[in-house]
Amino acid sequence: MINVINFLPNDYMERRHRRRANIVCLIIGGAAVLGLSLVSALALVSMLSSAAMRAVVEQQYVDASQQIKQLKDLEERRAGLIHKVELSTDLLERVPRSHLLARLTNCLPQKASLTGLVLKLDDVEGPAPASAAGPAGAAAGEQDKAKGGKNAKSTTKVKAWTFRVDGLAPTDVEVAEYMTRLSADPLFRVVDLQYSEEFPYREGVTMRKFQLSFRLSPDAEKILVPTATSAVTAPAPVAKGES
Repeated sequence: MINVINFLPNDYMERRHRRRANIVCLIIGGAAVLGLSLVSALALVSMLSSAAMRAVVEQQYVDASQQIKQLKDLEERRAGLIHKVELSTDLLERVPRSHLLARLTNCLPQKASLTGLVLKLDDVEGPAPASAAGPAGAAAGEQDKAKGGKNAKSTTKVKAWTFRVDGLAPTDVEVAEYMTRLSADPLFRVVDLQYSEEFPYREGVTMRKFQLSFRLSPDAEKILVPTATSAVTAPAPVAKGES
């Protein structure tokens, strides 16, 4: 029987197996850490890419919203311009401005003159249409009349052509006469004096600078029907001293 002499320490093999197990664990742990790092890096890259893409989409959305807003603004302006053109064309066709200017000029007293004229469409207070109120509105109107008497009237904003006239006159008497003539003309409504003040016309001569505001009658088309052969007539001058 042969005796085998083992010169290795008794725990050599155990330590060798343990070292191998540690190396394998280190390799597995390193691989796991590397895998987690790669996954984290990929997730970070994906998140940054998504954030950049979202920023681009949001910027595109903002740009598109601004373009839509600008388009809406342009459409509103276009609609407003078309409406103004239609109203101006309607006024020019039904009541030519030459007729209005002739009326205003013919109403001027002697030695008075116009220096400026502005005609524009404004929102003014007017009586509410009876048909728009309906039965409920009519009942409410009756209740308002019962409570407030004759002064209880429903009003609403309506479109009306308004005039602003600037002129010069020798005295306030001519200004008052001009206002009286305009008020007597059925073509004009609500004649109001904005101001009347002294104006140095030339050396040694002082006149009254005045401004009037009034409206065009809603029935202007019926009052003044322009024709090619008809002449523009003005109200009879009001003599000074007549009441």
